[in-house]
Order: sequence, then structure tokens, then C-alpha cells
Amino acid sequence: LALRAFSYGVPLFMVVVGLVAWVTFWESEKGRYYASSLVTVIALLVTVFWFVSTERKWTGFLMTTEARVLTRGMSIAGGPANR
Repeated sequence: LALRAFSYGVPLFMVVVGLVAWVTFWESEKGRYYASSLVTVIALLVTVFWFVSTERKWTGFLMTTEARVLTRGMSIAGGPANR
């Protein structure tokens, strides 16, 4: 659940950045559409890159039944690191 929330939170933030550009540049007479569109396109590209990169890196790992976090070298009470 936390991974899914984070995975959707970053792109939603980029959507907000794109919308804020339209509100911010609305009063500007020169270049209003150009500036707002440029920020929106950049936010859209970052969002697409985010989904593609997280899909490529993590989907295979998270869908396997052997998916687990390895904790090599971590000190565990009574483990080799505490002796």
C-alpha cells in the first residue's frame, strides 16, 4: 500500500506543478500559453518517465513470490555482528 501511494504521489505532484503553471502565468499577456504549455509538457514527460522507470525496475521483483528484502551485514541481536 505504501509503495502504491508513493508511486502515484510523485506523478500527482507533477500534475499539480503543471496546473500551477497555468494559474501562475494566467495574468501574463506575453507568452502566457507558451510558458504554461512548456511547464505542463515538462511535467507530463517527467510523469511518463516516472511510470516507465518504476515499472521497468520494480514490477518484476515485486511480482515474484520470492520477493524479500535482504539484510546482509545488518546487526541482529544475537547474530554474528554482536559477538
